[in-house]
Amino acid sequence: MSDGDETRRALCSFETEGPGGALSGQSEALVDDDGVTVGGVRVGFLDADTFSDERRVLTLGLHPSGQLRLSMLARRHETFARALAEARDAARVRGLLAHGLGVPERFDGAVLEPGPASDARLLVWPTHVTVVPVGSDPFQLPLGSVDDVRFVEGTWEVVLATRTGTFHFGRLARRTDAFARAVRKARTAMLERCARASGTRLFADGRAVPATDLDTGFERLLVSFSAPERLDGAREIVKRAGRDSCALGLAELLDPDDEGLAAREELPENTAAFLLAHAGGLVVLELLSGPAAATYVFRGTPTAIAGDLAGLHFRRRGLALSDTEVRGPAGRPYRLALRRLEPLKRLRAATAARVIHDGGWGEALSKALA
Repeated sequence: MSDGDETRRALCSFETEGPGGALSGQSEALVDDDGVTVGGVRVGFLDADTFSDERRVLTLGLHPSGQLRLSMLARRHETFARALAEARDAARVRGLLAHGLGVPERFDGAVLEPGPASDARLLVWPTHVTVVPVGSDPFQLPLGSVDDVRFVEGTWEVVLATRTGTFHFGRLARRTDAFARAVRKARTAMLERCARASGTRLFADGRAVPATDLDTGFERLLVSFSAPERLDGAREIVKRAGRDSCALGLAELLDPDDEGLAAREELPENTAAFLLAHAGGLVVLELLSGPAAATYVFRGTPTAIAGDLAGLHFRRRGLALSDTEVRGPAGRPYRLALRRLEPLKRLRAATAARVIHDGGWGEALSKALA
């Protein structure tokens, strides 16, 4: 925020309440990208679970309890309220891992189904669509999970059909067609990137393609997708699980490492290849190239685990946090996702082992699968 951004500051009356007691007074409220400060009180947006603007009083409902109320903003009310809401939304998009790389195309509309219907800001990234409903948590729809984009002329809705259900968007007025075109364009570009990298139309961002669908191409892609440092380990995982219990995929990383492991055949920028194997009732995730990540072993079904990984867009830092790190400074940026992002919560609960790639990797993997 620049000092000249006057929409993010205003004189007001404030009241707080919570476990630490109550405080009130008059002061300047100042909004930045991560929170709001007023009268010596600091509220982080990742802890501001609700926001309302009623009777010219702005109320932030705080986790685990308490409120911050701002009033008497006079002529600054509308502009300050808008700046506060937009900054909070952006912080919670980041906090729930629904942001992307670059700048999204923005639309104002509504999510109609699944209900209840709500006005929403819609952000179209090259990798996913972020939905920011008024009064609810943001969420993302990975383009790799979208099977079809339809325009319903009778109701002026845009429908995104996925394997787990359909999402209906409306109230876009003259930008209805533009929203549909933007999603189609981003999805088509994503599919083209995956097709060029794999030589087949079977792949989509984050989607695991079974070895049985790849037939004789499985071994070729395993080799071409893998960094030399990962190939022997990948073949060991395939041997333990059986080829027909394995799947390969490509994932466009939204938290790329500064340095990573290069696949044998070059992949698109910020793209990693992964192996998913079902072995003895457990699911093994191995990143074949890209970040130097550990091998994860999960309890669950391949379909459920793959769906949750795609729901995180394969972001791994929240998964890797230890219980000690969760309670410390390393866990603070993830505190919202750790308590409200269901795919992350399920995957952390399902994690049976995290096997580091070192000299003892093979023995540690055997122990994890035992």
